Amino acid sequence: MYKKEFDIYLRTHIPRATLLYGESDFLIQAYSKQILRTLGFIPQIFYYVEYVFEDVLGILSQSSLFGDRQCVVLKLDKKPSDKEINAMLNAIKQNPDNALIVEFYCAENKTPSQYARDFRALSSIFKNDAIEAIALSNTNTSTTHIPHENKPKNGVVEVRFFTPTPKEAIEFLRQKADELHISITNANLEALLIMQNFDIGIACSELTKFAILEKPIEQKDIAFLCYGLGNVEVDDLLLSLFSKGKPLEIFTKMLEAGVNEIALLSELERYFYQLFLFAAHIRLYGRADTKEILGYAAPSFVAQTLSERALAIKERAFLEIFKLFGSWRNELMRGTKSISMRCLMKLQAFIR
Repeated sequence: MYKKEFDIYLRTHIPRATLLYGESDFLIQAYSKQILRTLGFIPQIFYYVEYVFEDVLGILSQSSLFGDRQCVVLKLDKKPSDKEINAMLNAIKQNPDNALIVEFYCAENKTPSQYARDFRALSSIFKNDAIEAIALSNTNTSTTHIPHENKPKNGVVEVRFFTPTPKEAIEFLRQKADELHISITNANLEALLIMQNFDIGIACSELTKFAILEKPIEQKDIAFLCYGLGNVEVDDLLLSLFSKGKPLEIFTKMLEAGVNEIALLSELERYFYQLFLFAAHIRLYGRADTKEILGYAAPSFVAQTLSERALAIKERAFLEIFKLFGSWRNELMRGTKSISMRCLMKLQAFIR
């Protein structure tokens, strides 16, 4: 199913086995968290290479004789075998108090078409009609008044998410602002989103900064509290990386100021992707046309800086840099300490 259908489903039921995939990592994570909040379970999470089928099956096969309800969340970029999927769903069927959520992402070494092939194959096997959904009237949630059909719903669902439109992104930010009791207009939410290049995850993270302000949020507040690529600290970090300076000193100061490491990583990913576009364009045409590359005519000093930095990276090094970003993000999600410092040093080593 798609997001719209899933939203309707979630008004009255909770799935017991869920496969989330598609073009939006943000939506995959957001809906996974929403299901967990409604279930009220404390999940056991397996990140990528941590996934061991026997361990997961052992957890899902545990009965609830002592009142322990089990929920496993798998964050994967490799498709489990059909046999493994069937075994996990059968364990859920045999133990109706347990639940499974699979967040299936595109691997760094896979093309979109290869990822699409994998998630289609995975979604086709992710089925079990014998597993019933949990009706919200049977849970301890504030939505117990919502009526639901007498016929049980299937408790196994697979959902594909597409990249949110700007309108949908604003709606997500509005929901987040309301949850945080932040007074902000949709126009200012749009300004925040534009500042973060329409990355909803970063925009949501930035939005939390406004919770301490007991007043309506204005444009000047966004400019003061939020950062994009034009922020002095990020610019200083990039300058240090490319001038062979001391980026770790700047990064340490950013940590002390409360920088979000995943948000910073997203900024670096976006910036180096721009550099890759510049490098490719220059090698093809011998010059950099910012209007063709970026979609708008950037100031000459911006174009010059991007061109010089793009040519400071060997063509093959870009692939290694993007692989580094992928493993960096995975380690951040796993809570690995000091991973950003180590990766910043590796990143600087790719720059000539």
